[in-house]
Amino acid sequence: MQLSHIINAQYVLSLFSGYSLPSQSSLRGQEPIIVGDNVNENSAVSVPDQATLGYPRAVVLWHGLGDNYNSSGMNRVTEIFENLHPGIFVHSVRLDESPSADQQKSLFGNANNELDIACKQLQNITELQSGFDIIGFSQGGVFARALIERCSEVSVHNLITFGSPHNGVSELPMCEDPSDWFCKKKNEVLKRQVWYDSVQKHVIPAQYFRDPVDYEGYLEHSNFLADINNERAETNATYKENFSKINKFVMILFDEDTTLVPKESAAFEDYDPVTGLLVPFEQTRLYREDLIGLRQLHRAGKVDFFTLKGDHMTIPDSFLVEVGQKYIGSPY
Repeated sequence: MQLSHIINAQYVLSLFSGYSLPSQSSLRGQEPIIVGDNVNENSAVSVPDQATLGYPRAVVLWHGLGDNYNSSGMNRVTEIFENLHPGIFVHSVRLDESPSADQQKSLFGNANNELDIACKQLQNITELQSGFDIIGFSQGGVFARALIERCSEVSVHNLITFGSPHNGVSELPMCEDPSDWFCKKKNEVLKRQVWYDSVQKHVIPAQYFRDPVDYEGYLEHSNFLADINNERAETNATYKENFSKINKFVMILFDEDTTLVPKESAAFEDYDPVTGLLVPFEQTRLYREDLIGLRQLHRAGKVDFFTLKGDHMTIPDSFLVEVGQKYIGSPY
């Protein structure tokens, strides 16, 4: 990759991230999981009175943009599920054994290559051979769904996603000050450069950028999302076949989300490019044409929606326990 491409890709990433370019040593996460009622990581999690029958189904976690597999938030989620389901095997997807390198790869890289790495990683773990549930946090939820569609070698039971851009992102995180001229100019620059090949193949969040106003540009240039959403003229039947086999698809939206724009993307909703009005889940093209099996799953009662109060990735312990009791750890 040429130096000019690297600089261009890093610049666009800085626009997505909303702050100055981080150095390798000072990289900070953009989507840390804030867990805990009142964000108290020391609160105890009680095990249900009813004993789990059989061996609990394994669970896989996939972190979000700027996070890493060994962060305090990810470890807290693991702790909650291990307390809830004694003996459960929990694996957190990592693209590198080094947490800092794993974090870097959530920002830079080719999403397709990273998905291939995860597919090979999971199919080689003995404890996952009989199937597993998977939870994706923000960007990790889109990767988890893509894994189900593309990686036929693994067997996923339930998919749970928190604030994930299933229908992409069409803007940067919202400007705190609506009159902030500089913030708005950054948005404009992003939209001019996001379809560059050097950006599409090297900046992870650019690969799920989807602007309904420039839908043709998205279909032509998207390196990742347009494919896994089966939105192009030539679709992949395997994606629909694999995804429609899962037991449950759970989508969780944050009602004050200012990071995921539009926030309704987390519920696979869309916006009309002409009217600017919200297109409900059942009226989207993906649902109506059943491009990946959403309609099939929904009509079979296999799609659940939840809305959490608060901003992006602010998740109370109590809700993780609820998810763990309802969707995680069922016996094989």
